[in-house]
Amino acid sequence: MHELGVASEILGVALSEADRHAAKKVTSIRLRVGVLRAIEPENLSFLFEHLARGTPAEGARLEIVEEPIRVECPLCGLSEARAFTCECPRCHGPNVSVTGGDSLSILSLDIED
Repeated sequence: MHELGVASEILGVALSEADRHAAKKVTSIRLRVGVLRAIEPENLSFLFEHLARGTPAEGARLEIVEEPIRVECPLCGLSEARAFTCECPRCHGPNVSVTGGDSLSILSLDIED
């Protein structure tokens, strides 16, 4: 369950930013999570909620934006996949270039003074 470590890191960043801006409350956090990270959004939200209890981030909403894998096929062009693949999801051709899907970043953080 690597989501616990991820939730802890997100909470740490959120609390640090809230403190830096003298904010009383963190209300929401928007994340970009690549599908290759194999993070279960429900688990991450649950663990974040548990860790945030008693902190300025208690009750903050996590919004998770999934980043798919980008598959570039010389025949079909660019498409997306929800899991790692060695072939084109459209034509099943083998000569593809696979990128992305591995990000983990905070896109935005909403706080209240």
